[in-house]
Amino acid sequence: MNNEKSQPINKKPILALAPMAGYTDSAFRVMCLDCGADLIYTEMISAEALARNNKKTLKMLEFLAEEKNVVVQLFGKNPEAFAKAAKLICFSRDRSRPVPTGIDINLGCPAHKVFKTGAGAALMDNKKLAREIIQAVLDNTNLPVSIKIRSQVKTTTAEEFIEFIKDLNFKMVMVHGRTLSQGMTGPIDFAMIKKVKELLPHKIVLGNGNINSSKDARKMLEKTGADGIGIGRGALGNPGIFNEIKKCLNKRACPPERQLVDLERRRENKILHHAELFLQQNDNLIPLRKHLVHYFKGQKNASEWRQKIINIKSLTDLEKILF
Repeated sequence: MNNEKSQPINKKPILALAPMAGYTDSAFRVMCLDCGADLIYTEMISAEALARNNKKTLKMLEFLAEEKNVVVQLFGKNPEAFAKAAKLICFSRDRSRPVPTGIDINLGCPAHKVFKTGAGAALMDNKKLAREIIQAVLDNTNLPVSIKIRSQVKTTTAEEFIEFIKDLNFKMVMVHGRTLSQGMTGPIDFAMIKKVKELLPHKIVLGNGNINSSKDARKMLEKTGADGIGIGRGALGNPGIFNEIKKCLNKRACPPERQLVDLERRRENKILHHAELFLQQNDNLIPLRKHLVHYFKGQKNASEWRQKIINIKSLTDLEKILF
C-alpha cells in the first residue's frame, strides 16, 4: 500500500463500510474503523469536479489522521475526467495525513439525478463506456482499483457485465444484490452474487445489501461464497455492527443481537466521540444531526430524541441532552 497507515487486507471475510452519499464522511469512517471495519469507502466523489479542481470536491479528499484502508469512490461518465481524477487521488499536501488505499468506480448508484446523466448504474447498461472508464483509471493510478455494481440494470445482469470486463486488472468488486428497479428495498439476489464470485475466482468479491445484523452477514457469506461484505445503512447509528459480526463469525454461532450490543461502549459515549471527530473538520454539528438520529432509531422514545437533536449546534448542546 502507498499509505504506511493502511494495512493489507488479507484476512477474510473482509468487512467493509459501503459508500453512502452524504453519510460516509471521515468522522463516520473512523467510527466504523474503531468498531471493527476492515475497509472504508468515501462518499461518491465527482470525477468531473475533481478534474476541474473544484475546491469543495477536493476537500472530500482530506482525511483524518486516524483513517486507514480508505477507498475513494468516484462517479461520472467521462473517461478523461476519471483519468485526471485518478492522478489527483494520491496527492497530499500534508504527508503526515493518510493517502487512499484504493480507487472505486461507482457503476451501481440508482439515484435518478445520477442515473439520468449516464453515470452510476446507467454505466452497467453501457458496457463499452464502463470498460473505457475502468481502463482510464487503471492507466492513471498505481493504486488497486475496484468497482461497485448491482445485480441487474435494465436488461444487463451483473453476470453479463462481469463477463464483458473480467479481463481488466481491477482487484475487487462489490455487488449490491438488488436490481436498479428495486432500489434499496426488496429481496437480495444471492445467486447472482455467487455467479459473480464464480466468474472472478482470483479477485475479491464483496456482497452488499440488507445486512443489518450478524445473522444477515452470515447468510450473505454462506449463500454467495463472497470474500466479504459491504455494510451500508445497517451501520448508521450502529457502527458496532462490524465487531458484532466478527464475534458471531468467530464463535460460529450468532448470539442474540441485544447481548452483543450490550458489550459495546455506552451509546452516549459513542455519540460524543462521533461528534468530536466530526468537529475536527467542521465548525458546528448541524450537518451531523442526520447521523445522530440513527443512534435512537427503533427506540420507544425515538421521536423525543429527534426533537432534541434537530436543535443541537455545538458539543455543549449535545452534552446537555446526553448527560
